[in-house]
Amino acid sequence: MTFTTTTFLRRAERDDLDMVLSWMDDPDFQYYLYGDAAQSQRQIREKIIQMLGRSPANLMPPALYLLIDSGAEGLLGMISLQNVSWRNRSCSLDVYIGNKARRNATVAMTSVFRALEYVFDELNLHRVSALIYAFNRSSWRIFELSGAKREMVLEKHVMRDGTLYDAYGYGLLRSDFEAVRVRYGGASRTISLEAMIASLAEKMEKTP
Repeated sequence: MTFTTTTFLRRAERDDLDMVLSWMDDPDFQYYLYGDAAQSQRQIREKIIQMLGRSPANLMPPALYLLIDSGAEGLLGMISLQNVSWRNRSCSLDVYIGNKARRNATVAMTSVFRALEYVFDELNLHRVSALIYAFNRSSWRIFELSGAKREMVLEKHVMRDGTLYDAYGYGLLRSDFEAVRVRYGGASRTISLEAMIASLAEKMEKTP
């Protein structure tokens, strides 16, 4: 299994606002988005500005938002780390690919692995959970390939196009993710946070 090193995670900036707003206004993006549809562009904008805001340096935030960027293809999507418990070393994870044309297995898997590396290697958390809709097969298959276990099924939990679908609750321990990295002979090490930083530095050097 080989992953590109041109994709990386970064903090959001104000210049990203218009792009993220365009995702939120896309019906296809909203189809996979957790929760109810946003009520207005103004409310969306206010919420995203709050998301892009920085927490005071002396506070450990209960939620983190990072953008998925690529030196080759530009801005791809975002990840959301919610319910971050620094005491219990756990959080919940959502991964969203913004552009439908780029929503393929390679981009999605690379994004998920990068997010998990960030959670376990940088934040030093112990457990990640995720709630994934049953119709979103590619997402829960990728999460299973990362070592996660399906821990619960919420029957008829979400409605889309007049149909109620189940939702799956997954849990992933740090030790299980490490086992996956060992199994693939260190392949995922090629997409470590160090590689992300190096890729970003190279991109900055080439930009006039």
